[in-house]
Amino acid sequence: MGATHMLYDHTIQQHPAAAGHRYGAAATARDHSIRLKADETIYSEGENALAIYQVEAGAVRIYRLTASGQRYILSFCGKGEWFGLETGNVRTDFAEAVCETCIRPFRANRDAIVPIDLLHIALTNLAKAQHKQLVITEQSALKRVAAFVFEMADRHPEDREFDMMMSRTDIADYLGLTVETVARCFTKLREKRILCLNGKLQRIVRLLDRDALIALTS
Repeated sequence: MGATHMLYDHTIQQHPAAAGHRYGAAATARDHSIRLKADETIYSEGENALAIYQVEAGAVRIYRLTASGQRYILSFCGKGEWFGLETGNVRTDFAEAVCETCIRPFRANRDAIVPIDLLHIALTNLAKAQHKQLVITEQSALKRVAAFVFEMADRHPEDREFDMMMSRTDIADYLGLTVETVARCFTKLREKRILCLNGKLQRIVRLLDRDALIALTS
């Protein structure tokens, strides 16, 4: 996690947003963006929650650690999505960049003025958590992986091919499966001619039969 993991929340104190200014022009937004390398930590459990964030590019994983040290991924946040909203003043989870990622911070306190609807963010995150719980508790491993692929594809409605960005380990920790099971499920989806995987790390997904993928998730 590195010594830099406390940088991002703490730099909000020096950030122009701390004065309560509203982000307006696109140039201003770019000026205050934070660029991250793959696996770089944004914040950790137990830190003060000083900011909320919007993903401008790349992806972020939100996770918790069990008492035994096992990682449990709560959600992935892609371009345009928000994360870091807490019910209290202390972080209850961890946030890391999945790949090279760009995020934009907003100071998180009742005095700050930010161009977002916090209630909408909270309700959206709740709906995502409920959907994920339904997928994990009621579906087979193949259906879980199919549901994950559909979730990722739904973020690229106009694209037949897209970059998942997540590793097989990330997907396994998200769906409550083993890495080997995730790999077998992707093999089955390829054999069924539902998708094909490209790229060096086999993360580029090309959907061949979206209807068949949807049918698998029902």
